[in-house]
Amino acid sequence: MRRPRGGRRAGVLMLFTDEADPRVTVIERAITMRRHAGQVAFPGGAMEPTDPTIIDAALREAQEEVGLDHRLVRVIGELPAAWVAASNFDVTPVIGVWDGSVELWPADPREVGAVHSLQVSRLVDPAARVRSRHPGGYVGPAFLAGELFIWGFTAHLLDEALELAGWARPWDASVVVDVPDRFLRD
Repeated sequence: MRRPRGGRRAGVLMLFTDEADPRVTVIERAITMRRHAGQVAFPGGAMEPTDPTIIDAALREAQEEVGLDHRLVRVIGELPAAWVAASNFDVTPVIGVWDGSVELWPADPREVGAVHSLQVSRLVDPAARVRSRHPGGYVGPAFLAGELFIWGFTAHLLDEALELAGWARPWDASVVVDVPDRFLRD
């Protein structure tokens, strides 16, 4: 992860259910997006002048993108901000917990193509863990989640959160998979 560089501030919501086998919410960005089209991400976006805090920004963006009522979320805290070179944003991951009882949906189809609720137990299964290789040379953590390929910044955040929560399991980091074309659109 890269240290913040004074770029525009953004917040993403890493939303976990409070079930015995928790789920985490991710989105597939709309394929019509100018940047990161079709890629898997956490709901979130740029902090606006009307957002009192980065937590408020992440919750507002989640409501706009997936229809999440912020009153259903118990914020646990934040992970350190990291700079994302592709967008020049300093992104703060906000960790939230909820009961998962409401169906989330692509509330803004211009930005969100689909919403997914992924079982943590499946994400930490060693068979779902690989390292991704981008044509430009980047290699980093990745997750195989059905038809989804989670790589890049989102995979780094997910990897870190699973480790911090004590859910991570050992996996074979020597397995390297090229990022599928479907998840490379930009």
